[in-house]
Amino acid sequence: MANKIVVYSPGRANLIGEHTDYNDGYILPFAIKKYVKIEIESSERFKIFSKQVKKGIEFEAPLKTNSWADYVIGMIVKLREHGYKVEPFNMILDSELPMGAGLSSSAALEVGVGYAISQLMGYEIEREELAKIAHECEVDFVGVRCGIMDQYAVALSKEDHALFIDTMTREYKYVPLYLDSAKLYLINSGIKHELGNSEYNRRRHECELALESMKKSSFRDVTMDDVDRLSDPVLRKRALHVITENERVLKTLSALESDNLLLVGRYLYESHESLRDNYEVSCEEIDFLIEELRKYPDVLGARIVGAGFGGSVIVLARDNFEEIFKKVAEMYTMKYGITPSLMNVETSSGVFRVDSI
Repeated sequence: MANKIVVYSPGRANLIGEHTDYNDGYILPFAIKKYVKIEIESSERFKIFSKQVKKGIEFEAPLKTNSWADYVIGMIVKLREHGYKVEPFNMILDSELPMGAGLSSSAALEVGVGYAISQLMGYEIEREELAKIAHECEVDFVGVRCGIMDQYAVALSKEDHALFIDTMTREYKYVPLYLDSAKLYLINSGIKHELGNSEYNRRRHECELALESMKKSSFRDVTMDDVDRLSDPVLRKRALHVITENERVLKTLSALESDNLLLVGRYLYESHESLRDNYEVSCEEIDFLIEELRKYPDVLGARIVGAGFGGSVIVLARDNFEEIFKKVAEMYTMKYGITPSLMNVETSSGVFRVDSI
């Protein structure tokens, strides 16, 4: 067995296709060069230490703690359920992914932990299977009923590409993400409203109720006529977001293939409007940022990214965006007393191991 192993697991951004991954929809995420670093070595007992929360935990049996450690403990449980050997280890976690920014730090942790354990124990797990096990950890063990997007993006991404995934069939393909004169940026709003998880699960439930009311088993069978016939206005809005967002993903795919970045930007704005008005997962602070960004012609498009209720905004803009950001950030800080931060987005490959120095 190896002595000490170091694994880097990337965060993810999502170009478009928000809240469609648990609704049999289409998504277009990619991994980013911001990582959770995981160091692992064999030990007599399980020991996990997080440099972010400055806390550690030791145990012999992997039991739920209702804390950050559950992302690691859940992976031990799920790997064993799938027949993989997991012997005690000492693990140190370090992350440059901001918590609550909508960049999927939890999936980066789950996939990274699973990959690190497999490397330490000396076996290979197919990346798709690793993503599925990590997804089970999040849903069954941690208790967030998320779709597959985050875990797939962290496990399977390829540099300079987005990952087009059909979440109904789990089929995926790589889409070149060469943006010529434009770049992608992420603005961390510095806001994370606490209702995130409970509202997220509520949205899932509302989508299920909408399908039930339309007598459909999947949103892929739903037409605009079906949506129009929904009598409940809330369910109608939720269903409207899902089917129009799926259309936007397919249109964005075509626009990328023909290098039409103006169209890509328009679809980002349209996606945000639907997330704000139909899915109702935005918030005042994020809406303010996007309305300000819209005033600048060099900003081609922007939308809230992630589960919602705060987090980050993904922006497609021309090269001089840093200057625009300074102006918008100043207004935002004056209004809300919060300093947003800007991240220049670089695409990454999926989870990988480096040789310890």
